[in-house]
Amino acid sequence: MNMKQLMKTLALVAVAMLFAANSFGQASATANATATIVAPIAIANTSALAFGNVAVSATNLGTVTVATDGTRSALLGVTLPVVAGTVSAAAFTVTGEGTSTYAITLPVAAVTLTGGGGGTMTVDTFTSNPSATGTLAAGTQNIAVGGTLHVGAAQTPGNYTGSFTVTVNYN
Repeated sequence: MNMKQLMKTLALVAVAMLFAANSFGQASATANATATIVAPIAIANTSALAFGNVAVSATNLGTVTVATDGTRSALLGVTLPVVAGTVSAAAFTVTGEGTSTYAITLPVAAVTLTGGGGGTMTVDTFTSNPSATGTLAAGTQNIAVGGTLHVGAAQTPGNYTGSFTVTVNYN
């Protein structure tokens, strides 16, 4: 065997030993990748936030608050007539995945109600039950939302309307 052939043979043996040594120092395994798509969260309004009939003062501002249980109270320049009219907290139904929890976001800015010959009033200080976070039992839960109506002195008579948004997101 000549020197050239010997060098080729030694090079082949070295390469074979290198691959053999590496095959003992390495291992591999396979893993599965999985994902679960959950039911989308949804919210539907089932009843309006209604402050009912309100009598106003000619000179004083006032407020009417509807709590999440549907009770109402008045302060300062408003009175609540015996004939209450429709009074209710807003009601929403949330649906989604099983027993998931979710965050409730209420309006932070005042909402304007218009009507009464061009008059306006605002609603703010929204509250909810449950408050801030809810839990879906068997994929559903009801939310009640209350708020405070700000009535002007000598507020123009008439029906006032406006809307607000409640947002829910999975935690």
